[in-house]
Amino acid sequence: MTSISSVQQYLTQHKIDAYIVTRNNMFLGQDVLEEENKIKELSGFTGSAGNMIIFRDKVFLLVDGRYDIQARQQTSGQNIEVVCTRDSIGSFIQHNIEEPCKFLYDSWCHSISEVDYWKRALPDHEFIEDKDNILGSRISSRQGEIFELEESFSGISSEEKISYLTKFCLDNKLDGYFLSECDCVSWLMNLRSDLIKYTPIIRAFALVSASGEVSLFINDFSKLEQELELWKGKKIGLSYNRTSKKLQSLMKSRRIWLSNLNNPVNEWKACKNPVEITGIKSAHLRDGVAMCKFLSWLSANWQGQDELSVAAKLEDFRKQGDNYYSLSFATIAGCGANGAIVHYQADAKSNRALTEGSLLLLDSGAQYFDGTTDITRTIALGEPSAECKSSYTQVLKAHIAVSSSLFPLNTPGLSLDAVSRAVLWRYGKDYAHGTGHGVGHFLSVHEGPQSLSLKSLAPLQKDMIVSIEPGFYKEGEYGIRIENLAMIVETSTEFMSPMLKFEALTLVPFDQALIDKSLLNAEEIQWLNNYHQKVWQEVSPLLDPESKNWLQKACAEI
Repeated sequence: MTSISSVQQYLTQHKIDAYIVTRNNMFLGQDVLEEENKIKELSGFTGSAGNMIIFRDKVFLLVDGRYDIQARQQTSGQNIEVVCTRDSIGSFIQHNIEEPCKFLYDSWCHSISEVDYWKRALPDHEFIEDKDNILGSRISSRQGEIFELEESFSGISSEEKISYLTKFCLDNKLDGYFLSECDCVSWLMNLRSDLIKYTPIIRAFALVSASGEVSLFINDFSKLEQELELWKGKKIGLSYNRTSKKLQSLMKSRRIWLSNLNNPVNEWKACKNPVEITGIKSAHLRDGVAMCKFLSWLSANWQGQDELSVAAKLEDFRKQGDNYYSLSFATIAGCGANGAIVHYQADAKSNRALTEGSLLLLDSGAQYFDGTTDITRTIALGEPSAECKSSYTQVLKAHIAVSSSLFPLNTPGLSLDAVSRAVLWRYGKDYAHGTGHGVGHFLSVHEGPQSLSLKSLAPLQKDMIVSIEPGFYKEGEYGIRIENLAMIVETSTEFMSPMLKFEALTLVPFDQALIDKSLLNAEEIQWLNNYHQKVWQEVSPLLDPESKNWLQKACAEI
């Protein structure tokens, strides 16, 4: 096991100033296995995003706003300075490191674009590839079971999907295209795997020729190097943003011509086909049934429960649904102050009992063979305070503002992010995470290119799925987040120009005990009543009498 002190000792011996450590493995995605997570190994920080810069005498851990509190707690007592920032590694160095430095990095774990930016924008610094591999392997030798996703779920055969990519190659005068993104490879081949606990992707690179031949590379990267020998003098397309610097070096050393083109599979995958849409709606209906049964149970049984027990109980309800595969991420169940930790994970040490007057933030989801779900509800335990009701209703207003928005074709996600924040800004509130992320179809619960976030320029298109999840977090006291998944659909033809809107997929009521009706206007009340009526109509026929009685009260008009 590597330690910070051993890295610092190496730096001193070799007269190098710092080592850049990323959470990435060589696939550059957020899904890493335990043995690949060098950030956790070195610092104890378990969040899904973060970078470290280890100097000989100091250490910076760079995290975004989702992980500020968590990172400080998990690194407490260590000589690590946690920096909450939206800066990339390169921007952080540019703004904070004045003296010229030599930085070591693992070229498997950083994209071509990222390393090229460092070398272009930071000419006073030197960036050196770690050829000694001092952090150890960044790819696990573990292999999961790979299985085919039936066309009754995927909607389109892998042969047809591959034909899209071969046409792309021909249109761009390419001999082939190299895919580094595992979810794209999984979608293209209609393959899934059980290797990653909550994300059923196959972990593989794919090289697709213009004639439609596909080579997959999973763990044996010697096979990849052998295959590349056959491509000498040919032209391969790939995304510099999503392909590691090491892969570029391997290709260039074999005199392969490279063309930097955005991976087209991302957009094809993001816009769901009719079979996927039907499945996703069915999955959300079953998930709504599980959630409503759970919330009915919780309303009568929360006393004596704790964060871990309610997460386990919710999972039990979900497992009863057809086509259930797994959770889509580890359930976030944060009571009271723990709810203010955006991506909190309860363990035996932090587990908190549910207490009267507290809020329970419950962020959870499931993988079904026909769809992926993700929902957050904030629940009052007993009688909530006036402050909690006020804050909750303000967050609800932000959620409704986005959910009821109309917007033109190709609107960038940052525009809808601003719609949400503008509501909370009126109350002097904000949140340090995006308003929404894309969601895959029995793939990753976080999917691009679409998102509703401060930096998202990706255009929103029909049949994409996004989360809508504004929040507010008061450190040391409570957290509030309200999240539905929604599909982007076309509006009616009453407008001169085509417009888009959101159609809610999640079918679970909001906690009316936390709603201060005096803060809602007539349009917001109408939206809320319409949403609850939809939940009642679709979910109630599938519930047992006790849960149905609970849902009737939960969906009552306000």
